[in-house]
Parts: sequence; C-alpha cells; structure tokens
Amino acid sequence: MEGRLPEPTAETLREAAEKLADSAEAVSEIAVSAAAAVDPWLLPHRLRILRFVGDRPGLNLTRLAEGTGMTLPRASRMCATLEAAELIERRPVRGDRREIGLVLTERGASLLADYRDRRAARLTDVMRHMPGESALALLAGLRSFVSSLADTQDP
Repeated sequence: MEGRLPEPTAETLREAAEKLADSAEAVSEIAVSAAAAVDPWLLPHRLRILRFVGDRPGLNLTRLAEGTGMTLPRASRMCATLEAAELIERRPVRGDRREIGLVLTERGASLLADYRDRRAARLTDVMRHMPGESALALLAGLRSFVSSLADTQDP
C-alpha cells in the first residue's frame, strides 16, 4: 500500500519496549517528585489508593482491593491510614445503606488535584523541549499504545 510504513522487526519492537520501560521509570520519578512536592507524606502506595478512589467514588473496599491487587486486610489498613489523615471517608452507598463506599474528602480531592497539576506541568515542560512533530508523534503513539494495552488485558 502506498504511504504505509513497513511492519517493525522483532529487534525494533524490543528496542521500543526498552525505551518505553526507561521512559516509564522517568515518568514514575516525575510522579514521585510531584507527590513529594504536594506533601512528603504522600508516598506512592498512598497516592495509588487516592487515585483509585478519586477515579471511582463510592467503590467498596473489596473492589478497591481487587482493583489494586491488594489483599483485603492491607487495603483496609491503607484506607484507615488515609481516613485518619482526613483524605478519604467511608459513606453509606446510595440505595443500599448496608454497603459502605469510599470517597475522597475535600482535602483529599484538593491534594490529588494538586498532585495531578504538578505532574502534568512537569511533563508538559519536558515535551516543550521536544520538536513539535516528535511531541505529536508521541501523543499518537501513546494513544495507540493505550488502545493496544486495553485489547491485550485479561478480562
């Protein structure tokens, strides 16, 4: 087909995978730095729970544990710690007063928003130093990667 690029070789895919892993580590360092700038207490495992609850308000403890790959007792302890810090709270779920859902407090939502803003600002700064066509190619590649990742996930 005219204008179509050739399929990547196994070697090219391996090199891309290594670069992606290196990039993921660099992005992870940016995320850790952004979290520490917001609050040094906001360690990655705490942030993970905040993000998960923030993206799924009202989820119960069992779903949190399943979604994060934690045991139920560990998830419960993490939530107790975040609740004591007034970052999340447990509330009855609408329509089923017996079920308890997890939600961010105003403070938790503010802290999470601040973290996400700092992370995005740092990543934006990095991309500003890239040639425009490279930044656009990165965006296109990431969109395709996320789509492919979703297609290869176990149900």
